[in-house]
Amino acid sequence: MVENIETKAIIDISTIVQNYPEFADLPTLNVDTFQGLRQSIDDDLAFSDLVTIYLNSAENLLEEIQIAFANQDPNQFSLSSHSLKSTSASIGAVRLSQICKYLEHVGKTGNINISSDILHLLTNEYEQVIRAIQVRVIEFMAE
Repeated sequence: MVENIETKAIIDISTIVQNYPEFADLPTLNVDTFQGLRQSIDDDLAFSDLVTIYLNSAENLLEEIQIAFANQDPNQFSLSSHSLKSTSASIGAVRLSQICKYLEHVGKTGNINISSDILHLLTNEYEQVIRAIQVRVIEFMAE
């Protein structure tokens, strides 16, 4: 039964991505950006701290976006989307950043009566970012 739910969730997200083709071909994590950030810091402990701060901040911002959507607060929706867009871009989370850019634009219109599907896509993409970062960190540790 659990497998059917997980499969359905994957299919639903695939359908959502098809509804937003501008996000379909974007990578979850730009490895060059992620690796470049690591190299520019040149301290794996500091880099690990930065990644942890990003992930904690991203979770808080995702929650703020969800709350702003539920409360139909376009200003907070736009502001939180902007913050997550910027921090995600700096770490190389390209697709997440672009989804947030879209949400920021929607919030700036003052009308956030959009399909909740895009919020599911946002949450799913954040989960994909976590997995991509975990894979990269494991690779770094193996060096």
